[in-house]
Formats: sequence, C-alpha cells, structure tokens
Amino acid sequence: MWQDRRVIVAGGTTGFGLVLARHLARAGARVLVVGRSGEGVRRAIEACERHGVTIRGVPADLGRAGEGGRVVGECLRMLGGLDDLFFCVGRSGRARMLATDVGRLQAFLDANLLAAVEISQAAADDLAAARGHLVFIGSLAGKIVMPFMGPYSVAKAALAAYADALRLELAPRGVHVLLVSPGPSRRADDDPAAADAVNRYADEAAAAGLPPEATAPGGTTSLAPLDPDALARRVLTACRRGTAELVVPRAPGLLAGLIEWFPDAGRRLLAWKVRRRG
Repeated sequence: MWQDRRVIVAGGTTGFGLVLARHLARAGARVLVVGRSGEGVRRAIEACERHGVTIRGVPADLGRAGEGGRVVGECLRMLGGLDDLFFCVGRSGRARMLATDVGRLQAFLDANLLAAVEISQAAADDLAAARGHLVFIGSLAGKIVMPFMGPYSVAKAALAAYADALRLELAPRGVHVLLVSPGPSRRADDDPAAADAVNRYADEAAAAGLPPEATAPGGTTSLAPLDPDALARRVLTACRRGTAELVVPRAPGLLAGLIEWFPDAGRRLLAWKVRRRG
C-alpha cells in the first residue's frame, strides 16, 4: 500500500521517527525526513544508506512560524506531491508539576503540540486529495500520568485532543487520522543520537532534586522498552486497517481504558500501583 506514496516523516532523523522512515522506505514509499539541523538530516540519510535504504531530507524547526508550510512546499518540489504525513516530533522530560513554571510548560507544549499545527494545516488539502494518512506519535504518558512526568503528560494529552479534533474535520474528506500512544521504546543501535540517550534524564532529575527512580524510561514504572521495529510494523498495520488509536503495550493500555471508562476506580488502581512501586 506504500509503493510510491510520497511521505513526510517529521522528526524522522533520530529515534522512532528514523526507524519508521526506514520501514516506509523499505515498503516502497518515497520518504522525506525532517530534522532540526542539516547535520542531523545528513546523518539520518547516511544511517539509512547503510541499510540499503534511500530517503531524502530537509532541515526545519517546526516550532518556528513558516517552517511547516516550507516543509510541505519542499516535499511538493522534491517528491512531486504529498500523500501521507507522520508527525514524530516530541520532547520528554522529568519535573515536578508544582515546580514547572509557565515558560517551561510552554516549551513542552511547543515541542509536543504546537510544532504539529502549521505542518498539519499546510498538508491537509494534499492529504485529502490523496485520501492519505495523518499519523501523530503521542505517548502512553498522554493517557496515564505518572510521577515526575506531569509537564510531558500535559503536552501529549493536548496532542491527543488535537488529533481527535482533526479527525472530526478530516475523516469526512477521506483522511485517516491515527494517534499512536506508545510506552518508551529503545533506540536502534545505529541511531545517530543513541549515545545521547544514555542516562538522558539523570542531569535533569538531579538538578530538580528528584529521586533516582524518576530517570526510568517510564518515570518510576517498570515498563520494558519497546522494540522500535515491531512498533513500526504495528503503526503501518494500523494505517492499513484505518485504526483511530494504537496504545502499546497492552497492559498499560488497558489501565488507560479503565481510567477513561471508570475514572475513580482506574485512578485508585493507578495510585495503588505507584505507591507499591515507591
């Protein structure tokens, strides 16, 4: 289904976005990855070439006005059109909610939500013409709020609401809107940013006076990091099936569903699990 599809993967130069871009290219898509720096784009292209995969790239800071529209224009110029958009941009972090001022919370919102706005608006007409896919990589943190992850959870929950709102407007025009809410995933061995991921939260937690368990990938949880290749396959399968939301892994997804359907019982269970782990 991806053969010759013209696809933008925003945030596709590192992490899960890079893995997803590679899977799309192997499936026959013509992929344009977007990263914040020209050097990052170059390294991502080289990482894919080592796997025998060809992608193209463009540097852009999607948080800056005009950049989302420019990226879509570059895709039209370089690939001849746009059929699908995968938004994999995001910023995680560790903090106490009561110690997070407006400026820092704004930074989380900028990275996880507001960076999606302009590029989604710029791409909408092309996606509708192609009856394409608009995919947002959110987080399990947007479904379940864990200790020391409040600001990140607020931003990812806002992204989830944004995806729901776009689905109401774009589904009648033939666009499939998918929200993916995964737990933490490990980085591929050849990820250009793999070295930066080691103890990525240690300095942040130490500066904020947080306990050592705050640096865990799931924020005090015992979630095993997801296999990014397996997750990419599940995302592409969800596109084929027209799924509205994909939550992985299964057990936390069930807890998120319990919180949604039975808020008091679900939150009591979550609080009990947090106390037990503490």
